[in-house]
Amino acid sequence: METRQHWLGSRRAIREKTQLPSARRRWSAGAMALIVGALIVGAAPLVSANTESANLRFKVFLDQDPIGEHSFDIRALGKDAQVSSRASFDINFWIFTAYSYRHESRETWRDGCLQTIEATTDDNGKDYRVRGEESGETLDLSVNGESRRLPGCVMTFAYWDRDFLEQENLLNPQTGELVPVRVQPQGTDSIRFGGEQVAAARYKLSTDELDLILWYSDEHGWIGLESDTGKGKTLRYQRMAPT
Repeated sequence: METRQHWLGSRRAIREKTQLPSARRRWSAGAMALIVGALIVGAAPLVSANTESANLRFKVFLDQDPIGEHSFDIRALGKDAQVSSRASFDINFWIFTAYSYRHESRETWRDGCLQTIEATTDDNGKDYRVRGEESGETLDLSVNGESRRLPGCVMTFAYWDRDFLEQENLLNPQTGELVPVRVQPQGTDSIRFGGEQVAAARYKLSTDELDLILWYSDEHGWIGLESDTGKGKTLRYQRMAPT
């Protein structure tokens, strides 16, 4: 077949903010955009055996400090799917909110290709609005009113479906940019999930600007994400077990 989820820009923002000399320095736009984000010319269809209807909720941390949540609502309907996601982050410095981020997106898919997308983002006061609709052999996009056209089967950063790791390009739903990616399997780790340790396959996803580590359990699917902000801080997604 959200989000992205996704994040290129927000990682840069967090990297800059972790150097704050005072509480009043403004946090610029940046790194959450790629993680929040959610590819073009795909291999295997994204609506696959790994795609199931689910509601995934993640707590988000900067090092050990909680900064917000990111949720994904996935509804698989045969070869079709509907995906909605919502992210809300606040990074505080003393009594001040140094950086805030809000993102919502809604996507529809058919045969593994993006059919429609509508995403809105408030990246610390900088607004983005992305709308797109499949039209024949292209995806027609409007990014803050500017039109662009992407050929082929376009896909976003669909972290919730492990098959997305087979792709070579991904659409950032915040900026409307097509991002080249490289993926490397890195063995298996033991990850805590739902009060127990579970075996999880580890993957490294790289772009020109950052590296992400992703973890997948055969039983539970996507359960974690981690990225170095570049200045000694780590941004981390921790899956919340269903109750």
